[in-house]
Amino acid sequence: MGGFESFAKRLSELGLEYDVVGPAPPGVRRGLEQVEPPSGVDGRVAIAVPDHTRPVPLQRVLELLSPLLRGRCQLIFATGSHPMGVEDARRMLGSWSSKVSFGIHDSSGPHTYVGRTSRGLGVEVDERFASADFKVTVGVVAPHPWAGFSGGSKVVLPGVSSLRTIVEHHLRWYRDGRPGVVEGNPFREEIEEAGRLAGVDWALNMVLDEEGRVAYAEGGEPGESFRKCVGVARSMYVRPVEGLYDSALVFAEPLDIDLYQATKALEHAAPVVEEGGSLVLAAACPRGYGSEEFKRFASMDGEAIEELLRSGWRGNVVPAIVALRMKEIFERYSVTVFTEGPLEGLKGAELARSAREALSRLRGRVLVVKRGGFTVPQAR
Repeated sequence: MGGFESFAKRLSELGLEYDVVGPAPPGVRRGLEQVEPPSGVDGRVAIAVPDHTRPVPLQRVLELLSPLLRGRCQLIFATGSHPMGVEDARRMLGSWSSKVSFGIHDSSGPHTYVGRTSRGLGVEVDERFASADFKVTVGVVAPHPWAGFSGGSKVVLPGVSSLRTIVEHHLRWYRDGRPGVVEGNPFREEIEEAGRLAGVDWALNMVLDEEGRVAYAEGGEPGESFRKCVGVARSMYVRPVEGLYDSALVFAEPLDIDLYQATKALEHAAPVVEEGGSLVLAAACPRGYGSEEFKRFASMDGEAIEELLRSGWRGNVVPAIVALRMKEIFERYSVTVFTEGPLEGLKGAELARSAREALSRLRGRVLVVKRGGFTVPQAR
């Protein structure tokens, strides 16, 4: 598909005025080697880690947490409602796959009720995690369209929560969520309360730099670990831009394994483009839509999805909501998805299979967003 450099050259050749925004260098660095892992832990340990859709240096994390792995420990891939295969897990684990006991969360599998949040959300957590004597979460803190930032207790909700809990949480509060905002964000506040109800004992959170390397890592009390990483992540990823643009060229990587993940980049960039402007999403999407469920909703129009949700349908509403938010962007902007992935049937946006075709959709003043899955432009 070509990367940012080749596109920038073509933009210049086309005579388009453009600005570039992407993550800033971290103002402070703290590597994994500076994190002190928990010690003196007895009993069964459960470690919830991100799934294959998230860029996480899992093998380095396991080296850090190796003292915990020597006892009765199980690693749980926190998939939320995403599908994940055993081969995906083995690929992430590398040589660790033969050294650790691991499982993949199934949102429809056995869960344990751990309590109700102050807003009334019933929280059910993977029984393997809930029954452990010592619970650990591992997260990557980066902007998220609804939760403000990923990481923290998002590894619990939706990560290892039941489909019932995930559906209720998303359905009730997804419209209240905002990228880059934690305080006063009900979607995020419910996530943090779910983590406390689940009884997480220790958390490792990380912030990655533009090259995908660990820029900052903090381990310890879950809330404090998350807050410190949010401060660093906000300074890197929430980036000021001058006013609104006519168009945006958004590179979804590294969250472009499928369209389901790549929509985050669209949600981050859309607010700094004039209504009716052009959005070009560059996303490899080797796994296409990401799931048959999301593919189904992506082939519907927004009104049909809303009618389905209003009807009281209680299937997996998460891909429906993600598709609905995507459709809302399609309705407000002229959207083109530049991809080599199998995305035939996408309704409401154009597909471009060449850089020339994709760039022809841009006009006026253009914002180029690097690492759009992480970068949140904010107009000033």
